[in-house]
Amino acid sequence: MRLTPYAELRTRVLRESFSDASGRAVLRDADSNYVPISITERLVQAIWYDQRIQRENLATTDGCPLRVIFPGWWNVEAGPDFRHATVQFGDEPERKGDVEIHLRAGDWRQHRHDSDPRYNDVILHVVLWEAGADAISRTRAGMPVPQLALQHHLAAPLEALYDDIDLDSYPHGVRPHGGGCVNVMHQLAPLQVHSLLDHAGDERFANKTRKFIRWIHRAGPEQAFYEGWMEALGYKANKSAFRALAQRLPLALLAENRTVIAPLLFGVAGFLPTTASDDPFVKRLWKSWWKLRPDFEEKVLPDTAWRRAGIRPLNHPHRRLGAAAALLKKRPKLLENVLGSIESGGDPSKLFAQVRDEYWAQHCALGGKKQARPMELIGTLRAQQIVSNVVLPFLAACAEINSDPRLLEQVRARYTALPAGEPNTLLRLAGQQFFASDKEARTHLDTERRQQGMMQILLDFCVNDKSLCRNCRFPEMVACWRGQVRTPHAPREGEPGIGGSSRGA
Repeated sequence: MRLTPYAELRTRVLRESFSDASGRAVLRDADSNYVPISITERLVQAIWYDQRIQRENLATTDGCPLRVIFPGWWNVEAGPDFRHATVQFGDEPERKGDVEIHLRAGDWRQHRHDSDPRYNDVILHVVLWEAGADAISRTRAGMPVPQLALQHHLAAPLEALYDDIDLDSYPHGVRPHGGGCVNVMHQLAPLQVHSLLDHAGDERFANKTRKFIRWIHRAGPEQAFYEGWMEALGYKANKSAFRALAQRLPLALLAENRTVIAPLLFGVAGFLPTTASDDPFVKRLWKSWWKLRPDFEEKVLPDTAWRRAGIRPLNHPHRRLGAAAALLKKRPKLLENVLGSIESGGDPSKLFAQVRDEYWAQHCALGGKKQARPMELIGTLRAQQIVSNVVLPFLAACAEINSDPRLLEQVRARYTALPAGEPNTLLRLAGQQFFASDKEARTHLDTERRQQGMMQILLDFCVNDKSLCRNCRFPEMVACWRGQVRTPHAPREGEPGIGGSSRGA
């Protein structure tokens, strides 16, 4: 596969860039013990996000000089509060990792971060007060975490910061925040912005296509497709666990055991209880699983493979696995079905969205409370995301491998025509970084392809830049794009657009 035009330019710019690179609480402090305002961790997060601190002469609580090069991206999901930060301790090399925010130093252990592997990449523990600073914060891996107490380094009195910061607008409603990306994007005409986003979206699609080409060569098309949609059902938190389960229970094996698909999936996932359950559905699963267990016990995933904290009940891994079992039962020839839907001009998302299960329509977890209202098993939006992120790039990979230009053109047309989906965390962050208003962001991010392109740009430049935008090469990228793209057009036959060329695949 040849690189897309966006990828060629991005690679050139970035290669030049790195050629020489090696809970709510009442405020109580040590002085007064009482200040009559209510302080939350969210306020401290906002202070850190805006870097409303005296950046000169920063030092950790053990006296080590500290330089904050990049405070990180605000994480609104489970895990550390800020991702991809860059700091420097003394004369040591720069360190990249996560940052965790607390009111007090002792909160690290109180919140049990010392036993949570998600916090193993934390490189700095930022606290408002030093209370409990004598207790060293450590990751689950046993590594000590350097600590910064902000009470000595605030840019203004805490009461003034409290009055000045509008917490309702963080993290996505604060404009502008960061570098000059808004002004940089305004150097492009609207059609040039759309062209840049379209080509970046093609590159993101091509990356997914390349992944499926590798998977198909490794495991065959049926198994590769199965692993792809299983991974998608795991959502972000449990993608790896769902794919691991698909590899431990291959599609061919499930096809030979169609009457016990659900017991196998839930048993090998390690979800079935070891004690008696009053739930009839769980009892039926266990009745089948105990007979199968001797042959599959070595395949059972460890409990640590699964993430449950911070996940909406509707996305609980039990329920997502229930969706997988229902899909395998209803559509034993799913790959054939989706291919037929694409070739006939149908809507492949319906193959996922129209799956039903009586138990999971009213339960979020095995043996859980029965819900008053029935719930969709795979919602329409999730089904559309599976089409965008799995079905279309997988079929593009098949077309590349089999030198099928007709199928590839059908896939390209489908991807180009996909409407914009619901904005996720990355897109909301991108809207804040690159556009002057939410309205302007919606104007440009009006298709799935352009949304995917925006995420590609964010990951290529923003996540990789650790210099508070000082050394970012995106402005150069835009200048080059403005010079070479004067009349945007859709990819024509022979151009390395979505999926690229089959040469070199």
